[in-house]
Amino acid sequence: MTGWQETLQPILALLDEGLSLYRRHFFSFMLITMSWCVPVAVAAGLLVVAISWANSPALVILGVLALLLVFPLSIYLVGGLSRAAAAAAAGQPVHLRSALAIPPLRAVGMGCFTIVYSLLAQAATSIMSMLCVCPLYIAGFAFVGFLAGGVGSAAATPAALLFIGIMLAGLYGSLMISGASGSGLFYGLQPWVQEELPFGASVQRSLNLIAFRFARNLAIWLIGALLLAAAGLTIIATIGTLLPLPLFYALGSESPLAQALASGAWLLGLMLVLPPLPIWMALLYRHNRAAYDGDELTVQVRAWAQELAGESPSV
Repeated sequence: MTGWQETLQPILALLDEGLSLYRRHFFSFMLITMSWCVPVAVAAGLLVVAISWANSPALVILGVLALLLVFPLSIYLVGGLSRAAAAAAAGQPVHLRSALAIPPLRAVGMGCFTIVYSLLAQAATSIMSMLCVCPLYIAGFAFVGFLAGGVGSAAATPAALLFIGIMLAGLYGSLMISGASGSGLFYGLQPWVQEELPFGASVQRSLNLIAFRFARNLAIWLIGALLLAAAGLTIIATIGTLLPLPLFYALGSESPLAQALASGAWLLGLMLVLPPLPIWMALLYRHNRAAYDGDELTVQVRAWAQELAGESPSV
């Protein structure tokens, strides 16, 4: 039990630190998130309107243009939230302009790394799903066949519950694997966000710090993705359902104003949920970089030297 506590304590401390930064600089993080959500929402609305009159070739072109718009905006969203988290952790003020001031060439480098990483991560997650999740589904369908083969009514209910549990475990396993892949991507982008390095040096730095303390990194990626999936979906569904409910009762479900408010409520829920994961990954990178470069050891040696000299340690 002590071993588990020693392993989880620094992970939970980092997650708590990220949530504390989010609370203290809530409006700054919301402004950064809004700079992504508002253009995406406007583009989505225009796309929905265009679908009503466009033909099939035009729809393909519109879909490609939408992807071309969302991809760079997402790069700047992750980069902006990460830069804001790094500034807040360093005790500096968080400003929208400085957080989003990512040079275009660095954004292009982040985009190239994202594409390559996504391809490799997709291959890795597919293998992991086949090895870990698919056997659960196979076992679940085997129980279905067992039930269909004539199980008595007394045993049917426990077997059905077991089947549901197996399927849910497989579903959550898939979500955790995919979420950990996304968390790893946000973590891997940090050299382009927090440091001024050339593209090759940024790639090398990213790979080095992904491999550094990999087991601990993977645990944080998994726990962060699980928290975001569990709490985030609940928050989005609650806000998106309850906030427009009075207007639906007053104006009816067919009212354009009620539908617009419902869409805005779902967008607000999404905006509230997006910041924590980039914040956690920025803090994780910041801590790992200090340990990898020996900054923590330097501080400890300086403190020991001051104690030996009879002085009060200072950081």
